[in-house]
Amino acid sequence: MESFRKDVVGRLLWAEPDPNTRFKYTIWFDYTRKLVNELREGDLVAVPNFATDSNGVRYSILQLVTVMPRHYALGTDIKDLKSYPGFVMQAAKSASADWTEQETESYEDTTKIICEAVPTNLEYDENNNRIQPERAMAMVGKDVYILTSEMTEKIFNRGINKDVENVIIVGNLIRDRNVEIYVRVEDLIKTHFGIFGFTGVGKSNLVSTLVSNLLSTGQPIKIILFDLMDEYTGLLIDQLLLYNGKIICLGEKTLMKPVFECVNRDSTDLDFAANTFLKNLLLPKGLKGEKAKFKPLIKELLQNGRIKILEERFTKTVEDFLNEVWPDVEGHLRSSIKKGKLNKMKEDVFGNNLKDELTPKLAQEFINKLGFGEFRSQSIDSVTEVLKDSDLKERIQYTLIEPLKQVVESSETQISENAKIDMKEIINDLNDENKPNLYIVTSHDPQKVRRFANNLGQYLFWNRRLKGLISPLVLFIFDEADQFIPGTPRSESEKLSKSVIETLTRRGRKFGIGVGIATQRSAYLDTNIMGQLHTYFISKLPRKYDRDVVGEAFSLSPEQFTQTFKFQKGQWLLVSHEATGIDMPIPIQAPNAEDRIREYLKVFKHESK
Repeated sequence: MESFRKDVVGRLLWAEPDPNTRFKYTIWFDYTRKLVNELREGDLVAVPNFATDSNGVRYSILQLVTVMPRHYALGTDIKDLKSYPGFVMQAAKSASADWTEQETESYEDTTKIICEAVPTNLEYDENNNRIQPERAMAMVGKDVYILTSEMTEKIFNRGINKDVENVIIVGNLIRDRNVEIYVRVEDLIKTHFGIFGFTGVGKSNLVSTLVSNLLSTGQPIKIILFDLMDEYTGLLIDQLLLYNGKIICLGEKTLMKPVFECVNRDSTDLDFAANTFLKNLLLPKGLKGEKAKFKPLIKELLQNGRIKILEERFTKTVEDFLNEVWPDVEGHLRSSIKKGKLNKMKEDVFGNNLKDELTPKLAQEFINKLGFGEFRSQSIDSVTEVLKDSDLKERIQYTLIEPLKQVVESSETQISENAKIDMKEIINDLNDENKPNLYIVTSHDPQKVRRFANNLGQYLFWNRRLKGLISPLVLFIFDEADQFIPGTPRSESEKLSKSVIETLTRRGRKFGIGVGIATQRSAYLDTNIMGQLHTYFISKLPRKYDRDVVGEAFSLSPEQFTQTFKFQKGQWLLVSHEATGIDMPIPIQAPNAEDRIREYLKVFKHESK
């Protein structure tokens, strides 16, 4: 395998210390128009380093962060343009010919391609044909070689064995589409990731692609996507149908009346409901012209129970409710003394109402008796005894109080058995190791989405913690993440969503739970949570403060952001501490999710996995 291109050689001319990247290097290449169109920020180059000895050459692998053609007849600084205008204009006119005439061969000493580069902290040992940690800095004055496609892929995917590890392809190298970039699925999910880019760069498209790739691995991966803007049904409709996905609506008001009546079996006018749904379906610009083709898919969602309404109305007795939740309350508790305390509390709080219907009013009374309500009842000795124990208090809070709060917020509307879903069913699905699942959570009320995110996240975390479950992998994705984890929460629901995301990013890994976030305003996010993300996808961030927040969280230098200014839609700077083969920014072109959906529209035959 050829390691370096033989047709182009540059020169390392300068090195200086840098607090972010160890060193910053300056490289010159002789200018040709062909080469200036080939070189890209993010490209890898090799330079002999000071570890070279009689046994062979060792090459430091550097990454270009800026690429700029320069004509020295015009000076070396913008201040040189302050010379006599006639001279400057004549020099510029003369220089312009040099740009176009040097197509494939450089013959003017005044034209150079100036590149800034930073170390990847890897080196190539030519004698052993091995890539290894860098032992010494690159030598100034030495030749600089551009890596071949094969060598580039070997470095960017270093240490990843795609035949053994569970990996997905997240995209191709922007400069060289022959180079595929892999990420490890488990590390991507369990160490959490963030997607940061301004409006129009393709955040939703990338989320759709990642969801599709993860679900197609053959592993029973579970994905819950919290969709405040109701924009993912169209972008993930194929995945909903292929992988027994569900749209979870928080309250019947989330759906338009004809759609709700169809889902709830109050109406048999499927065509009218599908047309109503289709009329309000949000699609990206590239798919709007094919909107009519979505109607059969929407009918499939409506007919086969893919749209569910969270069970908010309870008609159970207190005894039935306790029979459901109490196994989770006790969990794997081994202490007979603690079990005794819990059962004494259970008798004192619920004993007189076991045969009563659990109404919202009665549920609130129980919350007050248990010491978690705004208006607490007179203290009960057994409750006080339980709350003194921090472990028992946490069990009560997340396995008993949260379900009671759902009852308090429940609706009076009768939801049919076919249409409703409850928290326990969702948790069972998320713990089922037999198949992948996709849930898209949406509501007419953003506060409901944030509260549900807290309830589901806490319930799943404590359910797995108490039962010792670590699989299957579960990924919580929060679009418009600044609405879930603001630096300064303004509402109670924002405090709740921020709290659960903080819990999952800090402690979820141990139980197979990961978090993904997407936002255009990283500056508004909680910085502690930002610091827990180990994989970043970064595109254009016009506001400097947004770039500073992302850069500080991932120790990126301002120069490493430069290439994102030139990015087109679907192009991302991928940086990961663990999921990729190299701990360096990788400029990738992600697949276009719209192409995947168009193909599905062509072959859809009412089939699902």
